[in-house]
Amino acid sequence: MATEILVNDGGAPARILPFTAGGTVAAGDALQMDTNTEKVVAPATSGAKILGVALTAATSGNLVNAVTGRGPIVKCNVTGTLAAGNMLDAHTNGKLQIASSTGQHAVAIALEDGSGASTIKVMLV
Repeated sequence: MATEILVNDGGAPARILPFTAGGTVAAGDALQMDTNTEKVVAPATSGAKILGVALTAATSGNLVNAVTGRGPIVKCNVTGTLAAGNMLDAHTNGKLQIASSTGQHAVAIALEDGSGASTIKVMLV
């Protein structure tokens, strides 16, 4: 059974766009552009500005659909102890974490609590 990532697709300006995976991507991973080409995405690394969240899982060289835009609510892979309302930024391996105050770029807002490595509802900003 597929993992349900997109929570709402009616009210927020969002698009689902196809990209080529530059590595192994899990559904719910935050994605960034791969340095090799503009058509290839990889799981986001620490401090990256993400382009969207993987709607589907993929292996390197295969199609991965990404939910993009501002305002859509998606289920995203996170790490650490999070509370609803926390601003989130990219961590490693496609996961999001609480945004630090040292200039990290917030990419989402947590809409529910989470702890450890989990998948929670977030709003992309």
